[in-house]
This record gives sequence, structure tokens and C-alpha cells, in this order.
Amino acid sequence: MDTQDRMSLPIGGLDLSLTDTGIALASPDGSIVVRRARSSGKKTDSLAVKARRFEQHADAIVAAVEDCGDVVVESPAYGMPQGAVDLGGLRWLVLTRLVAAGHRVHEVNPMHVKKYATGETRADKDVVVAMVVRRYPQADVTNNNTADAVVLVAMLARHLGHPLETGVLSQTRQDAFDKVAWSA
Repeated sequence: MDTQDRMSLPIGGLDLSLTDTGIALASPDGSIVVRRARSSGKKTDSLAVKARRFEQHADAIVAAVEDCGDVVVESPAYGMPQGAVDLGGLRWLVLTRLVAAGHRVHEVNPMHVKKYATGETRADKDVVVAMVVRRYPQADVTNNNTADAVVLVAMLARHLGHPLETGVLSQTRQDAFDKVAWSA
């Protein structure tokens, strides 16, 4: 199946979070559906409780993109110390399930997501949300996680030859897109 034919299925974008994962699904007609997968717990929860919660959260995230062929996930932000280990654990649960289910999985660095959205690699989260709301009015963006998920799915749609935005990309945004190493 060539790149353009892969857009015949919905595609998904995931901004993973331990508590509020942003999910964006793009259809071949250019529509975007935004969802959230939520989970809650306490830092003091036992390992058994955390493990069950992470398993359930990973299952809910993967179920949200089950009809998608390609799925793009934001890669880790290694400079984030608090919760980075737990988030990494959730990330691998999700990635393992996606690959096992036959999805073609891609990763995009958080700096490239911000640069594609705003033109700046260190843009504030509120600036990203504002730009996404303006650029993708067909998406019901409710927070920074859903905004990042929409940018991810927009980048994937462009990679597959079906851009979700109109017009030519600025050179800065094009540079961010060109730095992504898409999965084969």
C-alpha cells in the first residue's frame, strides 16, 4: 500500500499523558475528531494499583485508534523529570499494543510538534493551543494535549499526501516537518 492509499483509513495522533491523553483522528475527508483518554491515581498508589491503572489506560488509548492504519505518537521529552519514568512505562505499553495490533506507528519529537504548530521550538503551551484552534477549526481542541494530538495527526496527514491545512507551509513549519523520520 503506497503512502497516499494509506489515507483511505482514518489516521490517529496521540499525545500521551498519565492522566489526560489527547487523541486526534483524521478521516480521508479531512475531518478531525478529538478525544481524550483519562486516568487518575495517586503517587502513593501501590505498584499493583499503578500497574492495573496503566494497563487499563493503555487499553483505552489503543481502543480509541483501533480503526486507524497509521498512528503517530509524540516521542519522549527527556528533559521532563517528574513522572518521566511512569510516562515512559505507559508509552511502551501503548507502543507495544499498537505494533501488535498491526498499526504503522510513527514518532515526532515534541520540539518539531511545537515548531510545526507555531514556528517556534519552545512555544508556550497556550500559544500552541491558540494556533491549533485557529489553523484547524474542524477540530474541537479543549486543552494542550488535544492540541498536540491534532498537530501530530496533521503532520501525519501531510506525510501521507493529504494535508489538513490549506496553503503553503512557512519555511519554519516545513523545516519541522522535514526533520521527522517517518516509519517505512
